[in-house]
Amino acid sequence: MTGKKIAWHIVLLGALLISCSGPQEKKMMFYNRGKALYEAGDYTRAGLEFKNAIQIDPKFADSHYMLGMTQMKRGDLNRAYGSFTRAAELAPGHMKAQVQLGKMLLATGEREKAMEKADLVLAGDPGNEEALLLKGAVYFAGKEHAKALAHLEGLMERGVRMPDLFLILSSAYLSGKDPARAEWVLLEGVRRNENAVPLHRALADLYAAMGKTEAAAAQVRRMIELAPGEYSYRITLAGLYWNTGRQDQAKELLKGLLAEMPGDEAVRLDVARFYLSRGGGTDAEAVLEEGIRRDRESVRLRLALADIYRDTGRLDRSVAMLKETIGLVGDPKGPDALEAGNSLARAYVLKGELGHAKTSVDEVLKASPNNVDGHLVRGTIFLKQGDGAGAVSEFRTVVAEKPQFVPGYLMLADAHLLKNEAALAQEALQNALKVEPGSREALRALSRFYVLRKEYPKARENVMKILEKNPDDIEIRAELGDLYLAQKEQERAKEVYAEVRRRAPKHPLGYVKLGALYMGRGEWARAEAEFGQAAKLDPRSREVFATLVRIQLRQGKTGEAIVACEERNRRNANDAFGHIVLAKIHVARKDRRKAEEAFRGALAADPDDMETYLLLGRFHIEGEEYQKAVRAYEAALARKPDFWPAANDLAWLLCDRGTTPADLDKALALAEQAVENRPDEPILLDTLGWIQYRRGDLDRALVNLKQAQERLPDSPDVNYHLGMAYLEAGKQERAKEHLKKAVGGKNDFPGREEADKALAGI
Repeated sequence: MTGKKIAWHIVLLGALLISCSGPQEKKMMFYNRGKALYEAGDYTRAGLEFKNAIQIDPKFADSHYMLGMTQMKRGDLNRAYGSFTRAAELAPGHMKAQVQLGKMLLATGEREKAMEKADLVLAGDPGNEEALLLKGAVYFAGKEHAKALAHLEGLMERGVRMPDLFLILSSAYLSGKDPARAEWVLLEGVRRNENAVPLHRALADLYAAMGKTEAAAAQVRRMIELAPGEYSYRITLAGLYWNTGRQDQAKELLKGLLAEMPGDEAVRLDVARFYLSRGGGTDAEAVLEEGIRRDRESVRLRLALADIYRDTGRLDRSVAMLKETIGLVGDPKGPDALEAGNSLARAYVLKGELGHAKTSVDEVLKASPNNVDGHLVRGTIFLKQGDGAGAVSEFRTVVAEKPQFVPGYLMLADAHLLKNEAALAQEALQNALKVEPGSREALRALSRFYVLRKEYPKARENVMKILEKNPDDIEIRAELGDLYLAQKEQERAKEVYAEVRRRAPKHPLGYVKLGALYMGRGEWARAEAEFGQAAKLDPRSREVFATLVRIQLRQGKTGEAIVACEERNRRNANDAFGHIVLAKIHVARKDRRKAEEAFRGALAADPDDMETYLLLGRFHIEGEEYQKAVRAYEAALARKPDFWPAANDLAWLLCDRGTTPADLDKALALAEQAVENRPDEPILLDTLGWIQYRRGDLDRALVNLKQAQERLPDSPDVNYHLGMAYLEAGKQERAKEHLKKAVGGKNDFPGREEADKALAGI
């Protein structure tokens, strides 16, 4: 009999058994089949079997409990809680369900309710080890360390072998700053449970924290022996090698893993994430690109690679990859298509192309109206556009669909603040803290909310809550210093920043904060010392380097600033920034020859740095070298055709300084293409409108210039252009209104003299 026929006989036999048995037998068959699948790790199919049993007997408490276990294994904690609750309601004496509820309550910070569950179980079963362990965990979570230690040590003395006992007890010792005792208890746990992987993992973590790398590696190797099919342990081992300077050994281990499982998407994605988390973007790209060469239709790998392109500023490549990926996906309503659509929208948001972003996310929501990520992206677009009402609507949908999603509440708060709805913003932040009481980001957002309202004591209270949980959170500690600085308590701010530096001497943050404080005081030498150290710690930081040079120039140390730029350029051969700063120094010194040399050096270092082309073009315009400026902008557009700032500057230059009708035609084509790519950009609308005005196309010019003026109502340039267009159209009162607005400010602008003359003649 063939394998296929055997399979059909099994299915037929199962069907006959079900049809010939009564409800009790049927539900037990489903239940037992579910338990077998659960033990085999097939939680999805196990859950279906438990649901089948519940359909036959809705009051089957054991099946509700096991369904909860499958849901918990799959990470669906809300449904798991519901299933355990139903099991406990149907059978209050269901001790396992009560214990699981206690554990979940403890995880959400409801210690008193968790203790009630432990006591309930122990009242009926005083020796229940899980309930006893839960009680100890509640003591520990409540910082009742003496009680926790006495209780947990008592369990160990009684011979309790559960791995969780040793894990919790070791955590209690560590919180009491007793790593030696923590190590001892974990080793005792391993002695009693030699095959318990979580205990070996805890030992590996402890040894790594103690700097005992080889001991940590030995524990991870033991984990690999115990679970050879769990590839993540080899990635953990690679991490240990990497963190101790053995990057080559780590790479060889990962290379071997990929060679062993070359077609496994999950392995390849995790290896890429490993490299990314350690700054190895190039290695991550190589891993993903190799995977795509093996499987050109792998959507997951393509999405991951597009994310790398996006996060490293290569937005055009990200967009191209995502468009290609969407073309490969068959089902437009499938999860891959929806994720790709949302990623494409996010890339467009970062590019500032909000119109394209909205089109992309609208496609997602058309295919899946309740897609939470889609509503999140659309809400972000509304925030960028300043549409508070639209953003509030989208983020309300997000938190309604996903009530445990803390970032949704934080963005909802931002949307309410955009509408000046402070009370509603505060309510959203407090709702976030109800979901996750100790949420760092929610407490941080609430602190910033109070800063906006100048309620500094309340802001400080929330910052301190974060620091109580993690005293080494230097970012939050620096924000505490910022709070003192906002209250003009400079000495206290200085103390906090110095503490940041003390806690993290190899991180630039403390030095930067102290340096900025000294700058505010005018203590330039001390500021230079702090920023100099920060630059050594983070030699690629543009902001730190630029500030250091600014401080040196402020002290008249031009020579030192130039040397700093030259040293940076030697260290960072492919970075244009040092050359750009050097060029600006020479511009300030009116040394145009050296400035141009520096700009050329920037382009040689990084021919794709678009800022250099813009600066070079404007540099040539200031020197009235218009043809050189044209060539700079054209070179930028040759490398990046949709780089709208260069297109705008070139269109303007051809319009303003062109000498032939062909120049004006070329300017119009450039401006129209730029507006097509970014229809909401007011600067582009202004340029297009002015070109149309110069060509005599007044109707179209007025449409575009009015839109630009609505978005930039106080811009003298835009008001000047709109005023001149109205004047040409014979609408003198409107022309007068905008020309007066243009010349009314103190800022100069190209065409001011013409605006004054036109206004005088009305």
